[in-house]
Amino acid sequence: MFQAVARDTEKTSYVLGEITDQEAELASCEDPAFTGNGLYLMVVENENLHAPARVLAKFASEDAAAQLARFFRRHGFL
Repeated sequence: MFQAVARDTEKTSYVLGEITDQEAELASCEDPAFTGNGLYLMVVENENLHAPARVLAKFASEDAAAQLARFFRRHGFL
């Protein structure tokens, strides 16, 4: 399973990876065509890691997610 976590602030981090069924259900409220399959960019609250993440975007492929992960790594976020 592909997953990368990049710290944003003390309060939030970005996660690149698969989502849970609960996160998929929440995202489908904003977009009825949402499927939940694939890799996503999400934001999580660092103080409440067990809460569902907020889905921001879906990646077109695993390679696309890996490119963003490399960007985060090069700039010291991972």
